[in-house]
Amino acid sequence: MIVRKINSGWEVIYQHAHGLLAGQIANQLKHNLRPDLWVETLTAVIEHDDNQLNFEEKSYLNQAGMPQDFTEVERSCEENLERAKRVIEIAQRKSGWIALLISMHIDFLYGDLENDATFKSFLKDQNDLRKKLRKHYNVNKATAKSYYELLRFCDRCSLILCQNKFPALNRKLEINQSINDKKYFIYLRDDGTLGVEPWIFEKKSFEVGVEKRNLDKASYNSNLELKEDLEKAEVLRLKWTFKYED
Repeated sequence: MIVRKINSGWEVIYQHAHGLLAGQIANQLKHNLRPDLWVETLTAVIEHDDNQLNFEEKSYLNQAGMPQDFTEVERSCEENLERAKRVIEIAQRKSGWIALLISMHIDFLYGDLENDATFKSFLKDQNDLRKKLRKHYNVNKATAKSYYELLRFCDRCSLILCQNKFPALNRKLEINQSINDKKYFIYLRDDGTLGVEPWIFEKKSFEVGVEKRNLDKASYNSNLELKEDLEKAEVLRLKWTFKYED
């Protein structure tokens, strides 16, 4: 979950919704960036953050009973491995191309755990899987990476929106260095529209949105209580307009 403290309590965005927002952003990218398997690529972008551990498997409250943002949740190597295995297994059932991109994302997230006994064998298997899939789709490592960078750009851009991390006074925030090995920056204008430099989108203006849930309790007695409140909460929509200006 992506959790923000607000005056009335908490704003919560499910990571599934964050993934869908990333897919909306991906679908606005310049068409000449798209691989032939665009629908599969878009699916990988949308579903890259699905299959998280659920409320029965993991507590999403801190010691004070407050909902935790995903950046604050401590995950053991065993939990990370369980989630990684789950997401790649589901991706493989859909498409080898989706599995290739998701496997690259797993390596991006967990590659620094290669010396951990829990992850060592799994990461080696993933490296072997990517080699096999690149050969199957007749793409070299550099080409596959260029398509994965689409996912990484959209993932990061979506997170910035969901976390409402825009600096004040039209200052620019780095998204990341990704597509075509360029650095991208995002900024919020006084009129509420968003700019991205360099402009990487097909249209000069477009709108994206994500669903959120607001919680009014300061803290919770149990994970189940949090889950029930989220299920009962009104679903609201946040919207943003991206706009190109010379």
